[in-house]
Amino acid sequence: MKADNSRECAKLYTRGLSLRDVGKELNISKTTVRNYLIKAGVELSPKDPTPKEVSRWRTRKTKTPPPFGYCYFQGRLVENPIEYDVLLKIHRQWKQGRDANEITHYLNAKKLKPRKAKEWHNKAVKKILARFETKKIVIKGDKL
Repeated sequence: MKADNSRECAKLYTRGLSLRDVGKELNISKTTVRNYLIKAGVELSPKDPTPKEVSRWRTRKTKTPPPFGYCYFQGRLVENPIEYDVLLKIHRQWKQGRDANEITHYLNAKKLKPRKAKEWHNKAVKKILARFETKKIVIKGDKL
C-alpha cells in the first residue's frame, strides 16, 4: 500500500499539485506526502514567494524603528519633517571634518533634541556617521 501511495503521490505532484493538495487527494498529511516524494527520488520544487507576498514585504512596517531622520508613512520610509533638518546639520558637520564628540557638543549647544533622549550622546552620533561612511545614506548638497 505504501508503494502505491508513493507512486500516486509522485504522479499527482508531477502534474503540478502542491504537497497539501496531494495530501488532501489521498487523505494523508502533507509531511507524509513529502516523505513519500523524497523516498521516491522526486525533486521537490522550491517555494517561491507569490507577488502578493513580495509586495507585502516591501510595504510592511517592521518592528525595527526607522533610522534617525526618517519615519514610516503609509508603509514607506520617508523623511521625518522634524528630524531631517538635524540629520542635515550632522551631515554638514561631518563634511567639515568634525568628529562625533565635536558634533555631539554642537548639537547639545544648539539644544537640538534627539528622538527619545534628553540630549545627544556620542554613541548615537557615531551610528549616524557610520551610516554616512558606509553610504547607507547619501546626501548630495542638502538633499538625498
